[in-house]
Amino acid sequence: MSKYIKISFRSIIVILICLCTIHSSSAGNKCSIPVLVYHRIGYNSNALTVTPERLFLDLTKLKQNGYETISLKTFEEYLLGKEIQMPAKPILITFDDSYQDNYNYAFPILKQNNCIATFFVITGFIDKYSDRLTAQQIKEMYTSGMNFGSHTVSHAALSEESQDLVWNELFYSKQTLEKTLGIEIDAIAYPAGCYNSETIRIATGLGYSRGFTVRPGICKQEDPPFVIPRIPIFSYTKDVLDAIDNIQM
Repeated sequence: MSKYIKISFRSIIVILICLCTIHSSSAGNKCSIPVLVYHRIGYNSNALTVTPERLFLDLTKLKQNGYETISLKTFEEYLLGKEIQMPAKPILITFDDSYQDNYNYAFPILKQNNCIATFFVITGFIDKYSDRLTAQQIKEMYTSGMNFGSHTVSHAALSEESQDLVWNELFYSKQTLEKTLGIEIDAIAYPAGCYNSETIRIATGLGYSRGFTVRPGICKQEDPPFVIPRIPIFSYTKDVLDAIDNIQM
């Protein structure tokens, strides 16, 4: 009888430990993730352009305060509720518009700081305009660990266009990036934040699973997958940490 009680007690202890581990792991995934959005990195005097020195300082401050950049895949798995290993303070860094200066300045600074970022590309501009990313640069950045998503073919305001044009913008941009990189592309950043229910319906039908807005906010696991908020960083943004903290207040 005592032997039976001993075995049962040990079994109960094992079960309790497993349950606590599962609970702890699950709870660890229930975090909020800031998603930053930059545009240009350089020395142009406009609101969308952040200097290379400022980007380096932003990344340094984030790291010093415990933030760790995550990949687009990790971010998507988190949103799906998968049991994944997450940093204590994850952050997703994104760049819109695929300017050439993203390669010239942002890319080396990100590598220097061991950071990952996701670049949303206007595919109709690839190898066409000198101030935009080339296919070769996109491949090089991807090989070095950077992530990519669609920013449509022509930077169209999707909520203001016909269904046929929206379909073309989403389909062909996805197809171009998939052919360029040999991977599935399932994330879209809406140009100028323009989208509506039809945009989301068409994107879903074409195989997209995530849509990034320019609506300020911190991403939570319960947020709708096609209305992901981001924190814009402009030339006049005083401090990246303040930008995050002020959104969370």
